[in-house]
Amino acid sequence: MADFSDLLESYYEEIDPDKRKKILDDYLAAGDSDPAAAYRKALYEYRFVDPADPQRKLDRFMLAFLDFLYLYRSSRVLPGRYVKEVEATIGALELDERVHTDPLFAEAFSLEVRNAARRYFDTCKTDGYHRKFFGIAASKPEEKEKQRCIDVWRMSYGLAERLDLEEEMDLFCRALSEAYRLSRVDGLTLTEAYRSYK
Repeated sequence: MADFSDLLESYYEEIDPDKRKKILDDYLAAGDSDPAAAYRKALYEYRFVDPADPQRKLDRFMLAFLDFLYLYRSSRVLPGRYVKEVEATIGALELDERVHTDPLFAEAFSLEVRNAARRYFDTCKTDGYHRKFFGIAASKPEEKEKQRCIDVWRMSYGLAERLDLEEEMDLFCRALSEAYRLSRVDGLTLTEAYRSYK
């Protein structure tokens, strides 16, 4: 059996929910004394399990990304009316106040956001992402990359700035930004890339 750190690394590298569940089960069964183990499990269950219908496939982190992107676009007029919704979503994603006081919990949350971001980035490579001319024509790879950057900035730092929620969204934004940086061959940060595209 792989050691604890290898299992944990594999868990956060894998983007398929079913495969992640198997790795997480192996990690938990291995009996490591990880103080955040129960939190990692709770994040997985919140993210992927629908208590009303356990067979239903969902990803609440991905849904939050899309919701934040929509809220960024919708919040041009009267942005304040969306503050409570975003605060509630961030609180639900974090699940536990210890993410603000315990570095181990903060890291577990950040790694989960980064994993969800990698899954989201996969969708940005598909033919359906950022289609042009009312959905008739596919975008070129460089156009998709530009739009991916803009979308990720809007759903993180852009929304946080617009709603004056920089502090509340800080951990989420930093995790998403790090996932973006790691996804680029040139290593540009989200802010650097966004500025270059604007």
